[in-house]
Amino acid sequence: MLVGALTLGGIGSVAAGDRVAIISTEPATITAQPGDEFTVDVVLYGEGSHDGSGASSVTLAAQYHPEYLEITDVERGPWIEQDEETDVYATQTLAHEQGTALSTQWRDPVAGGATGMARIATLTVSVAPDAPPGETAIAFGESEIELATDWPMPVVGESATVVIDGGETELESFDHPPVDSLSADANATTADENSDADTTTGPLDALSNSVPELGVGFVIAFGLVVLAVRTVRSD
Repeated sequence: MLVGALTLGGIGSVAAGDRVAIISTEPATITAQPGDEFTVDVVLYGEGSHDGSGASSVTLAAQYHPEYLEITDVERGPWIEQDEETDVYATQTLAHEQGTALSTQWRDPVAGGATGMARIATLTVSVAPDAPPGETAIAFGESEIELATDWPMPVVGESATVVIDGGETELESFDHPPVDSLSADANATTADENSDADTTTGPLDALSNSVPELGVGFVIAFGLVVLAVRTVRSD
């Protein structure tokens, strides 16, 4: 079933008919050897709210097992620049010991917010020299999007699969700390992407609403949307 490798996290209440933002990667599966370095594009599809409001900010959270992989850089993509022209700012936080890399991007002024489908970031990833053969994931389910209305937008993250040394066994998972604790962590490295911007970096706001049980109809509809997005990108 299409939803087998998908995760939901960091999102507000999902009611029937709510629009969701979809995060996926290109490529979806990466084959690498221990010691290799590769890049992966992260694509965001989001049409905003039903009232026409777009996104004012995005926090892309890429999570991985730090014994197998390391995200060494997050390059901002053009997604947040879409729609009405405005100033765009970004910071990146690399917290390798916690297995998490963050790219926080925002518009100021919001100017209606951003919508559409485009690259939100490019990740540079290194495979540990002693990584065992097997499959491990880079997950995006803890990513957060805030609309121009100050409401969170539901986010569905499709994990990227990294196949190390041809292994077919799924490697063990990692217990990640809460995303909102990372920017205050002494082991996290945070950098401003815009050196001429007057920006400050503080603890990220966690979305407080929980995710209710999703109905079968929503799952089927989401699967069709993911399939449509991948079809458009392959044309």
